[in-house]
Amino acid sequence: MGCVTSKQVEDDAIVEPDLRPANGSNAAETTRARRLSYSIEAKNRQQQLQHPPAVAVITANGKGTDGTVDIKGGSVGTRGRRLSYVTNDKNLADKIKAEYAMYAEDESSLQEHQQGAAAAAAGGSPQAQQQAKKQRPIDVQVACMSRAGREPGYKKTNQDNCFAFEKYITEEQSMFGAMDGHGPHGHLVSGFVKQHLPILLVQHLTSGAGLKEALSSGFLEVDAGLAGSKVDCEFSGSTCSLAHLKGTTLTTAWVGDSRIVLGRQGKRGGWEAVDVSHDHKPTLPEEKARILKQQGRVERLVDEMGQPMGPYRVWLQYAWIPGLAMSRALGDQLAHTVGVSSEPQHVQLELTPSDKLLILASDGVWEFISSKEAVELVASCDTPEDGCRLLVDEAHQRWLHEEEGVVDDITAVVVRLVHRR
Repeated sequence: MGCVTSKQVEDDAIVEPDLRPANGSNAAETTRARRLSYSIEAKNRQQQLQHPPAVAVITANGKGTDGTVDIKGGSVGTRGRRLSYVTNDKNLADKIKAEYAMYAEDESSLQEHQQGAAAAAAGGSPQAQQQAKKQRPIDVQVACMSRAGREPGYKKTNQDNCFAFEKYITEEQSMFGAMDGHGPHGHLVSGFVKQHLPILLVQHLTSGAGLKEALSSGFLEVDAGLAGSKVDCEFSGSTCSLAHLKGTTLTTAWVGDSRIVLGRQGKRGGWEAVDVSHDHKPTLPEEKARILKQQGRVERLVDEMGQPMGPYRVWLQYAWIPGLAMSRALGDQLAHTVGVSSEPQHVQLELTPSDKLLILASDGVWEFISSKEAVELVASCDTPEDGCRLLVDEAHQRWLHEEEGVVDDITAVVVRLVHRR
């Protein structure tokens, strides 16, 4: 299906970190309520990954070499790195294995397992097996859109990323993800996660481990990969929210505050929003206890008058850094030393025919739009592409109205669930 990407404005708001002791005087107020940015040299802004994120190549007919579709039909040029993976390629696992050699599962065993499962489900004949492949219980239609934020007077880089695989590893699996970077190199962190996490998860999801364990292993491994990469993660990181669909089983895994919402249609046509993730805030009892146990602090910034402002953040015991407004994230090496975790939490449920929509989005959407309103906006549209665009545009307009010209990066992945039976 289509991938929608908007033209991205290159600007970024930077403020100096306050390195004074925690019991000292005031910390500078940032222009953004959600997170702190840090001052860096201009040359460091150009720092790249050791292996830059894969770029989808758009051909003359609008389709990419990896199955990606640019529904706007525009130039891939400067925004190629931001194109989300949206593919129908059923040979994805083989391609990943050949290119990266990332998992050691015996090929013949894997093929026998897949063929045996199809035969058991469809009666054993080749024709029945082929029919079984075509009859996955839930088909998906997906669209993605990422729109850069703005802060007047500053150059800004879009730090969000996303990916969407309509078919992932096998015919009956799909996977979707949304990432929201933060800090001076947040765009590199989210780009690293987008590039590497789907590949790492092929290894873990074909290893025989349980689904939740496999997803957790992938998150932890990509976090370890970031620590060993050329991306400076001391003050930079990313959220990651992932939804994996196999048959009728939906499993979510996430760190941070990029929310995942299921849209459920009632018998009378009304819509219900079911949150299948929750924001990882440092004030949650379990999260705060872990941070305090590792000698971190959870406090709000204070203004010149000593009055608290903004959300609660995670700090070192005796310094006003790093100031992260979430309790779990990828990257963020300094925050990891005081209890910020890279291990995801999970929700798993069986979908029913009333479950029609799935939305994954960065907090640029959720700041001024509730889960229920987001579902209703998307449901009012005829296609996932229209719904995705409406949701992102509405979130953008609300930022302009509420924050007097300041807009966060906004990213959404919209999935329509089409039940076959």
